[in-house]
Amino acid sequence: MSISYWLDQSAQKNALHYDYIIIGGGIAGLSTAYWLQKKDPNLKIAILEKHGVGYGASGRNAGFVTAGSTEHYIKLNAQFGTAKATEIWQFSETNRKLLLEHVIEDAADEVDFRHTGSCTVAPSEEHWEKYKTTAKLMQSQGIDVHEVTPEEMHKDYGVTGFVGGIQYTGDGYIHPIKLLQRLRRKLHAEIFENHEVFAIEEKSGRSFIRTNHETFSADKVIVTVNAYLPLVLEEFASYVKPGRGQILLTQPLPAFVKGPCYLTKHLCYFRQLPTGELLIGGFRNLAIQEEETYADNTTEVIQRALLDFVRSHFTLGKDAHVAYQWSGLMGYTPDMQMILGAVPKRKNTYVIAGCSGHGMGLSFNAARTLVENIHGVALPSNLDIARFKF
Repeated sequence: MSISYWLDQSAQKNALHYDYIIIGGGIAGLSTAYWLQKKDPNLKIAILEKHGVGYGASGRNAGFVTAGSTEHYIKLNAQFGTAKATEIWQFSETNRKLLLEHVIEDAADEVDFRHTGSCTVAPSEEHWEKYKTTAKLMQSQGIDVHEVTPEEMHKDYGVTGFVGGIQYTGDGYIHPIKLLQRLRRKLHAEIFENHEVFAIEEKSGRSFIRTNHETFSADKVIVTVNAYLPLVLEEFASYVKPGRGQILLTQPLPAFVKGPCYLTKHLCYFRQLPTGELLIGGFRNLAIQEEETYADNTTEVIQRALLDFVRSHFTLGKDAHVAYQWSGLMGYTPDMQMILGAVPKRKNTYVIAGCSGHGMGLSFNAARTLVENIHGVALPSNLDIARFKF
């Protein structure tokens, strides 16, 4: 990030002081403020956001509140072993439960939350056999999954051309901005929108944060900007890489998709909104290098693939019309696990980053975990910043 001399209005102003300053006004930033004030209601907290609350990935995702796909569990199992894979899956289950308990509460309709389960679609017999084997392993670990036949997929999800699927019963979906608005109303933090952070300096045991409007000081700083972390703290350039995700939304259709679905062959995911619009995202694999970017525009090749998928695989998709097309930036780490903890060589600076495409399914619990760590509780090994060398 950079700021011109002409736009910098922070110079020569007295610093506004807070106990904690959180950089980033998405789900991770607001969640961190929530858990900090749960620990100590008297804390003075500020949130600095470059644009508006939820303007980044938190307002550009598909609204899945999920633990992930069957394919995701397969990769976790191969990478970490069954016990750790199950622990990581359960971290997302806890995330969903905490959101329901602390934020959604009895206002599911207010935030368009639906507890529907999710389905991982098998595009071939090879995938189907692998998924069935994995489902049995997941069941042995207490994860509630079951097989879905092609007939059930057509009935419940309106899709054709697949040999089966694995449904996980715990997942659901939400309107992400309505969720953030509800969470925001629970905070006593001061939120400074349209404040672009361009410098973090340490002096006399405090951190000084300069934006285009003000200078702030804080006892502790927590950076929650996910994909944009290397633009704020350059030492993370090797550990957090941007990845663009594109989404297409149709005009309203009759209800026919039960809940979120994953088709990992095309890094594809889809669901239907309560108001009938069909949402589909993915197909990054068609231009993977071009999607490793900080640009947030859409591209013809991926948007065309999304629309072709709608028209060829959905019973009611043949004549669907496009209503919205957008993109958002995800932050990926080398091991596809989040980074939490105190930044080496920086006093009292912490990060939450690298959601690797699972921000809505991780961030509320991740924020709680970081706040506990600030108060002395050890981090899970797969999330601990100490696994990387700075």
